[in-house]
Amino acid sequence: MTPASTLQTPPKTATPNAISAQTLATEIRDIYRVLSELPDLAPEDKVNALLTRLVSLCIVPYSHECVSYFFGIQGIRTLCEQLRPLCTTAEGELERFWAKKIIDESPDTLPASPTQARTLLTTFPYHQNYIDLSRIECSTLSAFLFTPTTPQNIAFIGSGPLPLTSLCILDIYPSTHVHNIDRDTSALSISRQLCEKLGYAERMSFACADVSVEESDVGEGVKWEDFDVVFLAALVGIDTPSKLSILESLVKKLRPGALVVARSAKGLRGVLYPILELGDDMERVGLEMLIEVHPWTKVVNSVILLRVKER
Repeated sequence: MTPASTLQTPPKTATPNAISAQTLATEIRDIYRVLSELPDLAPEDKVNALLTRLVSLCIVPYSHECVSYFFGIQGIRTLCEQLRPLCTTAEGELERFWAKKIIDESPDTLPASPTQARTLLTTFPYHQNYIDLSRIECSTLSAFLFTPTTPQNIAFIGSGPLPLTSLCILDIYPSTHVHNIDRDTSALSISRQLCEKLGYAERMSFACADVSVEESDVGEGVKWEDFDVVFLAALVGIDTPSKLSILESLVKKLRPGALVVARSAKGLRGVLYPILELGDDMERVGLEMLIEVHPWTKVVNSVILLRVKER
């Protein structure tokens, strides 16, 4: 009989899911390494190719086992925390580039005739994605709106230099006004000029504010209780605790019954955007969880709809 001390456990055979996860991890690490070594992330062929490849990898509907294995690989969660700020910077640079392009290339006679500016806007690389995401969000909203059935006042937090969601919302809801909030004054200035060129200025307003600061205002004469719906951009808050802190601050300002649309991510899409985990904390801060929607198309973000509870 062979002594027990000499017995060896045979090596485990890697499963297809484990192999796929390891391959993904290697490629995403390589993308991060190259992006982190670039002098800046302004749009150009190399940056565009790397980000396009990264998005393509992350939107594939992998199995739950593959996703679990991927996030269980040593160092992957830290890698994602390091990669997301680069994606955020690159996204901001891309929006800024296209907003300025539309402003500069549109005739000075606009917005009386905004056709050319709107045509240029449709050439933005992710234009259709924003249209699709906005349609999902507004369709979800329609199932939970009471009176009025069309929201009249919407706030969008984290609107950036190219407020595409706000523009899509105005197309979907012809009588709605959108208040764009961002902490970057430069982004807001560009956004304001862009909306004038596009002919949306009368239904848009802008305010510089940091919603992570409880004392922050949203602009002179604007009251939080006026908003029927508040959108929280995917990159507002780097993780669940920070997003939860922002939501808790919002609840104190919004009227009971107001709806909050928070963007999140699912599966490998969490490499690109922080995931907002739902749990008892939502109820604790005064929010009723209504629905969570996870697209499996090229739309990257998930949609979480919440309602401010009665106090």
